Amino acid sequence: MNRNSAEYRAKKAEAAEVLWRAVERQIPDVRERATVTMVGTPLTHERFLRRDAGTYGPFLRATDGQLPGPKFSACDGLLCCGDSTFPGIGMPAVAASGMLAAHSILSVRQHLQNLDTLKLPPK
Repeated sequence: MNRNSAEYRAKKAEAAEVLWRAVERQIPDVRERATVTMVGTPLTHERFLRRDAGTYGPFLRATDGQLPGPKFSACDGLLCCGDSTFPGIGMPAVAASGMLAAHSILSVRQHLQNLDTLKLPPK
């Protein structure tokens, strides 16, 4: 499908609507609260992430061993994490990888102290 076509834009909006409704079950005013929204498709992933045909997750042969997990990058103090470092596909793998990265640099006690400092919006 041509990503510049009206048909593509309509399909993209239709797919996004399903996701919005799912999130709205937990956060009814999420659309009003969102300051930036971007809808990505497999074509988006192919174009911007260089993922073959828009695929998710890393390519790893069973004989290659395990994924490395979060690890320090070439930039001092930064960790490399995401679905290319943790098994799984898409957001669940990214979230789990980010959580492991956070746990590798902070203790549980530090996490709890940080949570206590969050200012949550009133209900």
